[in-house]
Amino acid sequence: MTVLEKDDIQGLLLRGHGQLSSASYLLYAFTNPAKARHFLQVLVPKVTTAAEKPEDTAIQIALTYDGMAYLNLPDPVMQSFCREFKEGMTAAHRQFILGDTGENAPKNWNWGEKSPHFMLMVFGKSPEALQLALAEVNALTSSHGITALHVLPTGMLHNRKEHFGFRDDISRPVIRELLKNPENAQEETFPAGEFIMGYKNLYEEYASCPTVPAAMDKKGDLPPHPDDSNLKDLGKNGTYLVFRQMEQKVHAFWQYMKAQSKDNQSAIALASKMVGRWPDGSPLTLCPARPTPSLSEANDFGFWQDDKAGLKCPIGSHIRRTNPRDHLVTETSQKDSTEMAAKHRMIRKGRPYGPPFVPDLNPEKMITRKEDNQERGLHFICMVTDIRRQFEFVQNNWVNFHKFGGLEHDADPIIGNHYHNESRKTDEFSLPQYPVRRKLDQLPNFTLIKGGAYFFFPGIKALQYMADHD
Repeated sequence: MTVLEKDDIQGLLLRGHGQLSSASYLLYAFTNPAKARHFLQVLVPKVTTAAEKPEDTAIQIALTYDGMAYLNLPDPVMQSFCREFKEGMTAAHRQFILGDTGENAPKNWNWGEKSPHFMLMVFGKSPEALQLALAEVNALTSSHGITALHVLPTGMLHNRKEHFGFRDDISRPVIRELLKNPENAQEETFPAGEFIMGYKNLYEEYASCPTVPAAMDKKGDLPPHPDDSNLKDLGKNGTYLVFRQMEQKVHAFWQYMKAQSKDNQSAIALASKMVGRWPDGSPLTLCPARPTPSLSEANDFGFWQDDKAGLKCPIGSHIRRTNPRDHLVTETSQKDSTEMAAKHRMIRKGRPYGPPFVPDLNPEKMITRKEDNQERGLHFICMVTDIRRQFEFVQNNWVNFHKFGGLEHDADPIIGNHYHNESRKTDEFSLPQYPVRRKLDQLPNFTLIKGGAYFFFPGIKALQYMADHD
């Protein structure tokens, strides 16, 4: 069985650093190529690997295409990256694919329209531990002439919820190579190559990855490429990291639910229909009438047999769009649906930012609370080896596609881009009911994109190569 090289993998790829509840994401620009490479030389020993179990702090690094180009890496290396990464998230046609138009257009973002060069992700077990780590980082970047662009504080919310008040991060793909007995796994597992470069994926192939001509790896930092002896593997034990800062309009969300409902409980039930789970995490497919605390972390369910028509969990709900499991109307069988959905999974590592609308995130309290005009949201992070097949496919074909699942004018009710113009309408939400379905109209955007970029999240040996190159 394949063994993952944990000492060459950055820790966040295999661990969520959940025990380090305080964190900050720092965006930077290099100002001098030689100093930038020296900075990497100093940083590499400080980067937390997956072989470690940090108790106090952790630090990770990710670089954009512009940042890697600034290091003056050879042209064959730069050209070996995938098209999506080279073009960046804000290229005009990528905006179309991702639905970053109108309110969500990059011109309205706080950051990302002009790409940063790199991001440091710093984690601490407490605010005090985080501040000590940030002080060390600030000293290191300042001494190398690196410009700080944005500081994005992030953290954890009550009971692992997100700002709308719903339990988050329940459905996670399980990496097969991390299990001692994968054949006995209780849920679907995925080969490491779906999320980590240098290992085989669902197609029994090595995902396309950045490479270095063997002659250009003068210090022998990199492993050989598995399919070409003339190349070294720059991607091995790395991945692509997709970062999206998503502002959440909590007051607008609950006021919309209230306006469409007869009472607070009906409003919460409606919001749950849009999400696909009750606020405590209970999936509607297993308990459609009311939440069931014992099922708050339930993830072993499908839609093909139990809820194909969406009478329990609407077809257009958030969880069915982002992970259709075993039911897609484009497929003719449960097996085909399951295999298709599996090809588009992602590892998510996001965290919320900003103060909770109410301390305990109780929906009944949020419904009655007045707007406080505080910024809050989610730093969405996912890790994939194929940006187009995984992240962009889900965003384009499932999240924002107005005819997903046989619907007509619906985008994802929670994170979709809702608009109504002469050519297209995406601001409806359909609730299958017997005998006549219910349609909600004029959904506002409950989330807004405020920043984003595609990053390369390299392995330790790849970082060392970048630092050594001159």
